[in-house]
Amino acid sequence: MRAAIKKYLPALTCATTLLVCYFVIRPYAEIGIGDDFSYIKTAQVLAQTGHIAYNGFATAMLGWQLYSGALFIKLFGFSFTIVRLSTLIEAMATAFLLERTLERAGLNAWNAALATIVFVLSPLFIPFAYTFMTDVSGVLCILLCFYMCLRAVEAESERSAMVWISLAALVNAVGGTARQIAWLGVLVMVPSTLWLLRKSRRVLVAGSLSCVAGAIFVAAAMQWFGRQPYSLPEPLFPIVIGWRSAKLLAGVGLLGTGLLALLALPVLLAFAGLLRSWNRRMAAVIAIGLSCFAGLGMILICAGRLRVGLARFIGYYMADSVYGWLFAAAADQTEFSFAKNTLVFLLAGAVLVGILSLVTCFVPNTHRHSASWQTKNMLSWQKLGVMLGPFSAAYIVVLGLNEMRNQIFVDRYLLPLLLILLLVLARAYQERVKASLPWACAFLTIIFCGFGVVATHDTFAAYRGWVTAIDEVRSMGVPATAIMGSAEFMGWTQIEASGYVNDSRIQVPAGAYKAPRPRPLPEGCDPPSASFLDWTPAIKPVYGVFADAETCGGQAAITPVMFHTWIAPHTHWVYGVRLPAALAR
Repeated sequence: MRAAIKKYLPALTCATTLLVCYFVIRPYAEIGIGDDFSYIKTAQVLAQTGHIAYNGFATAMLGWQLYSGALFIKLFGFSFTIVRLSTLIEAMATAFLLERTLERAGLNAWNAALATIVFVLSPLFIPFAYTFMTDVSGVLCILLCFYMCLRAVEAESERSAMVWISLAALVNAVGGTARQIAWLGVLVMVPSTLWLLRKSRRVLVAGSLSCVAGAIFVAAAMQWFGRQPYSLPEPLFPIVIGWRSAKLLAGVGLLGTGLLALLALPVLLAFAGLLRSWNRRMAAVIAIGLSCFAGLGMILICAGRLRVGLARFIGYYMADSVYGWLFAAAADQTEFSFAKNTLVFLLAGAVLVGILSLVTCFVPNTHRHSASWQTKNMLSWQKLGVMLGPFSAAYIVVLGLNEMRNQIFVDRYLLPLLLILLLVLARAYQERVKASLPWACAFLTIIFCGFGVVATHDTFAAYRGWVTAIDEVRSMGVPATAIMGSAEFMGWTQIEASGYVNDSRIQVPAGAYKAPRPRPLPEGCDPPSASFLDWTPAIKPVYGVFADAETCGGQAAITPVMFHTWIAPHTHWVYGVRLPAALAR
């Protein structure tokens, strides 16, 4: 019993950390956050009627995640917070499973736990652990598939390998119903693993049959989704592929690479310890790297785009607004109170040092092997590459096609790639530098994870402020359809009033989309929610809820609502504003 507790203690600690952060962050807000207003409404309808009913906003199938949310509604009654608790359970399961998976993939307990904490408390994961978005469900599905593939490769008996590889295919097929891109597990990762197991005919046959069954299930599910009223299935390929799309893809690649390096910085900077063993080869690598960086900097300076270039490289959300990485509705509430340019250059420099130190790790005679940890039974790099390489390549291709089609970069889609990157970095350090990641790495993890926790807390505080202001306006007898609030509030109101969001991509039923009538806005009237008016024709705004009392030429109608954040400036106000009559037409 004691041995079992010791074995699973790191994984339990990682999972419990998310629960502790829940009470620190206090993620309570009775309003939609991001896209989850649509998903929560579908879960509510499922709990009430037993049927899945889309509402013109979801491109994700949602699948089993809806049943999880509906179960919590059945058990505890409906509220936004109750539905989001189901995602917290999934996030804790993800943390537990990730730590166990990393150990099976070759990391020792310390390195696996540290890499897990870097992932689950990163500002790319932790905000969505407390919402009803599909990102956590998708990561959990992919991670579960990878874990089962590992068990199949490491199985001591043929029968055990057959069970694990079959489960990997079938569980991923069902799990991918929450987020379709997770189906790359059954379509790519499992077949890649079967290649490693091809010497066993029985395993190959069982796995192949499971993959075929999974692929049939995927095709049937996609057909079903495409026929559902008010669903938004998206084509895989963009409509037009041209020079503009190529430029966009190159920019997305640069931004994504920089963002992944930034998020993995607590582990990446561990390689900087190699710089203490300086020699000519390392000096050459550093000199070449710095020369390339300086050359690029000079080009950007001449083009007047140095800060833009660095911001793209290190991740736009840290360069401009503390909320830029999360949700647009709260993006104008809080910004860094210290010099943004200084932060940009510091982070860019840290990423550069980390990358160059990683390169020197593979320069001959600049490292020492940690043979004390390496074992004969450790999964080889070649096998890991076969399992994760094709999957990563396919994921990047699908992600690139998605960005070309939608003309927008969505950083949270990088989560599975961040998971793989952390595994590769931690294992490379463990094998080529030292058995355990240094304590300095843990210190950096606290800083980075602290940012994610603090920013998530402040975001929910901002949403609670918006809810209070909206409630103040409604207490005056104003209906929800007469309020221009956050986009999430307007979306929820539109669905309750009309049944669906007015999206031009709706194909079933035919004619559901109605071209929006012109709504002339006063000059300077451009709050984030104004662009959502075309999607919410049921909203005839008489009042607005904004961060500025003079927005859209209106006049304050209620006592301003104050909320506090941990990041300066600490005090903020939300105003209920009486709007010009022209907007309500």
